Amino acid sequence: MEKRKFWSYENTIVILFFFAIGFVFFDRLAINYLIPFIQEDFMLTSTQIGLLSGGLALTWSVSGPLGGYLSDKVRNKKLLLAGFILGFSVISLLHGFAASFAMLFILRLAMGIMEGPIIPVTQSVLAVESSKKRRGFNMGFTMNTGNAIFGSILAPLVIVALASSFDWHTAFYLTIIPGILLATLIMGLMRNPKVNEAEEAPQAKLSNGEKPSIRQVLKNRNILLSIITFSFFMVFLMAFQIFTPVFLVTVKGLSATEMSFVMATFGIGYAIFGVAVPALSDKLGRKPVMIIFGLMGTLAPLTILAVDSFGLMLILVFLAASCSGVGSLSMSVIPTESVPVAFSGIAVGLTIGIGEFFGGFLNPIASGIAGDMWGPGAPLWISAAGAVMVFIFSFFLKETAPAKVQANDDLVKAV
Repeated sequence: MEKRKFWSYENTIVILFFFAIGFVFFDRLAINYLIPFIQEDFMLTSTQIGLLSGGLALTWSVSGPLGGYLSDKVRNKKLLLAGFILGFSVISLLHGFAASFAMLFILRLAMGIMEGPIIPVTQSVLAVESSKKRRGFNMGFTMNTGNAIFGSILAPLVIVALASSFDWHTAFYLTIIPGILLATLIMGLMRNPKVNEAEEAPQAKLSNGEKPSIRQVLKNRNILLSIITFSFFMVFLMAFQIFTPVFLVTVKGLSATEMSFVMATFGIGYAIFGVAVPALSDKLGRKPVMIIFGLMGTLAPLTILAVDSFGLMLILVFLAASCSGVGSLSMSVIPTESVPVAFSGIAVGLTIGIGEFFGGFLNPIASGIAGDMWGPGAPLWISAAGAVMVFIFSFFLKETAPAKVQANDDLVKAV
């Protein structure tokens, strides 16, 4: 039997998307760690801090579904992906020239337009290029591990170090370099996928020979539940990531360096569990994993609120990051397994777009207002509530993991 080479195209595209998505979140989350520095120049309120994140999420919520639609329609996906990566890299560089809150806010809106389509494009390509037994692993590795290593581990350490040594403007100037490199690699290594509809997940195929449509995608039970669970996951995650750094420095009295270590610890857990949990769902099923690790998310904000010991805080925040797998499962894995493959891009795009609007746009603004009205701990309570809602709605999902679906079908036939 011929051994499978590691540098197969499947592995190549997974690694390439790992860096592409990682860089997206490095740029997106960098501003969270620079807020303590930017605040000195612009005297930001909690509401304005929420707006900087919410503005990007608003345009992301619009461009995500549009990007998913384009991904399903445009044949040259690698050119589409490379163009968006180069576009948001240029806008990220321009952040360094911002001289006011208004300028910074406009740039965040523009960045959301460029970043929104990247995940629907990459995840819809992975849905086609991934082998069935590795779909959860591949999507978890690219979405969660890439996100965590670059956005939650490297970003707080590198960005805070640059801002401390130079200034916050410098941190943005350097982002154009990896953007150009990634766009070049995508054009050179990626190939446009060929869809084989015969290999679709059985539960994604329509009955009675119906022709698939976007309307039918929207009526799909799992798509609706994916949108709901991902929206609440975003409420949990964004409220935690946006407001924890400021809370740790201003309320807990931690230094900027200590704060960066707490956030990096969450990022390390996010990277490890972000691939382990989706891989576990390949074997145990998507639904039970969503239920168990959705509830684990509550541990992160509650730890920041209640724990004063720095060492214990690091341990608990690391364990709480096991909820990270919920993000990729609800955002991309379950949607792509629930609809015909030709609609995987729009399924992911809609889930991201609506989730970003409620969890990424409205939530940071509401959390910021809550922080101004009831104190800096209010956003963290909102974060915990978001995780609880993920736990509750996950009970209503229909199982989509190929191994579990096949096992259930075999059991029914045997009976």
